[in-house]
Amino acid sequence: MARPRTFDEEAILDRAILLFWRKGYEATAMSDLVGELGLGRSSIYAAFGDKHQLFVRALTRYLDRQDALLATALDADGPALGQLRDLLGRLLAADAACGPAGCFSVNSIAELLPHDGEVARLAQRSLSLAEEAFTRQLERAARDGELSEAITPHSGAQLLLTLVQGVQIIRKTDPDPARATACLDSAFALLAGKATPLEPVGADVGPLDAGRAG
Repeated sequence: MARPRTFDEEAILDRAILLFWRKGYEATAMSDLVGELGLGRSSIYAAFGDKHQLFVRALTRYLDRQDALLATALDADGPALGQLRDLLGRLLAADAACGPAGCFSVNSIAELLPHDGEVARLAQRSLSLAEEAFTRQLERAARDGELSEAITPHSGAQLLLTLVQGVQIIRKTDPDPARATACLDSAFALLAGKATPLEPVGADVGPLDAGRAG
C-alpha cells in the first residue's frame, strides 16, 4: 500500500516556480530541486515525474494565476483604458517584486521555444487568452469613445501584448520601474489618441536617400 503524501503539492509547486524562475530550466539540476523543495529524488519523481514534467506543472500554475487575474480584473465598470492600464501595471509590479529575473513565462518562452512543444502550447494558450481579454476591453473603450479611431481594438491588443513581453525582457538589464511606467504611459497615450503625431517624411525622399536629405 502506497504511503500517503505528507507535503502540500501546491506549496512545493510554488517553490519550484521560484527556483525555475531564478535559474532557468536548463541550469536547474535535480540536486537543486532536492535542496529547494526539501524532498528526496524518489518523492519528486513519484509526485511530479521528471524535471520537465515538474517544470510544466510549475509553469501551468504560474500561467493559471495570470489567466485568473485577467478574468477577474477587467469588467464593465469604470473607464476601460484606465482599468486596462491598471491591470498591466499590476502584472509588471508583481513580477518585479519577485526579483530581477524578469517574467517566468517570458523567460521560459525565450529559453525553450520553439523546440519544446508542450511549453509552446502553454505559452500560446496564455498569450491568446491575454490578447482576447485586451481586445474585449479595447472594444469597450472604442464604444465609450476612449480609443483613438486610428487604432482597432485587435491591433491595440497586439501592441500591448508585444509591449509587455518586451518590457519584461528589458527589465532584466534595467530593472528601474520608471522605464516600464513610461512605456505603459506612452502606449496608452497612443491608444487614447493623445500622442504627438510624427512629422511625415517628404514624399520625394526614399529610404536610401533619407540620410542625405537636406
